[in-house]
Amino acid sequence: MLSSKSSPTRTAPANDARSTHMIEPHDYGLSTEETLARVGDPTRAREHKIFWAQWWDAVTAARPTLSTRRELDPSDPTATHEFESLRHVRIGCRLHRPDQPLRAMVVVTHGYQNVPPLDEQAQQLADFATDGLGVLLVRVRGFAGSRLDTPQLPPAGQTDSQWVIQGLSAPGEGPNAIEPWVVPQAVADVVNACRAARNLLIDESGANASVFLMGESLGATLAVVATALLHGKLPHDPVVKRLVFGLPTLCDWPWRQTQPPPTTGTGAQVQRVLANAPQHERTVILNRLRVMDPVVHAPQIRCPVLCKLAERDDVAPAPAAAAVYNALGCDPGRKWRFLVPFGHFDAGIANARRHALFQKCARDFLTPTSQPRNSMARWTALLSSGQHGPEDTTHTEGP
Repeated sequence: MLSSKSSPTRTAPANDARSTHMIEPHDYGLSTEETLARVGDPTRAREHKIFWAQWWDAVTAARPTLSTRRELDPSDPTATHEFESLRHVRIGCRLHRPDQPLRAMVVVTHGYQNVPPLDEQAQQLADFATDGLGVLLVRVRGFAGSRLDTPQLPPAGQTDSQWVIQGLSAPGEGPNAIEPWVVPQAVADVVNACRAARNLLIDESGANASVFLMGESLGATLAVVATALLHGKLPHDPVVKRLVFGLPTLCDWPWRQTQPPPTTGTGAQVQRVLANAPQHERTVILNRLRVMDPVVHAPQIRCPVLCKLAERDDVAPAPAAAAVYNALGCDPGRKWRFLVPFGHFDAGIANARRHALFQKCARDFLTPTSQPRNSMARWTALLSSGQHGPEDTTHTEGP
């Protein structure tokens, strides 16, 4: 898998939270076909346009530059690089270069709970750094490696973290009242990571800079919103040219209000805030959630996309995650859906193999020497089921 949780029963890192009980995830009364066909409500909140316009002006006020880490962050001393993001927060990251000259860079986000050190995640994704593809592993503000300038945030990345709700209940209404919420600030960190990667590529490889973005669970949500916000900002350049995401959280809130709340992860923490809020405050919070909802942002995405969806998941509810994929604005021939039986749930070897297989599929999808449609052609029969990948082939086409 793509993001960042170690698990003794998984062959790859996981994401937001992982169930430890043996009760299977909720199916919400839907068949697999109905789950995967879910369409969410893409209606924007009243504050959407003004908030994101102000946010963009603040985020782009400075040019982010990737530089060698100067001051050790004790929370994760394995960060090798950093860049400055919104509100002058230094974001820790780890850069892995391929043996060949840089052709492209994939920015990799992370999940919410049990996030491993950067060097451990780098080992898990070591085989991505080939064929000219650099790998930039990023930790958004408050997570280990990016805590030097965020003493006001609780340490994020562990099971008991309340990071996702920081600022969510800030008093007031309107666009300015959304600014204290940490999640849009984390989107700024991902956007600036992509900008910093693009600047590095331009400096080293010329104007043809190919930036890819990858994330799972919380990281998927940040990646989807960041990709959408970057689209159309530069003439003839979407900035993010390929997107890989899986099991997105914090999405499809109108539907989620009609369903049983999750017991763990980001959604569970948000639902507890909603449950304790007076009615008027609850309405304000739901509006803020809509401002960040990946279902609302996904129609702006036009680049090729590879998405992992679960048939059943109640940490990142499977129907809500499917609604993000179904809302994508890219042509049907430029998006691919990879299915796993269960998402945030340890469900045995067969399920773990599907997650591990997705990581191999993602590696092929991101090969910069091959067009995505050519890379994905050999995976077509394995997108819905299968335990073993296609035979290895060598890609030789242009980017």
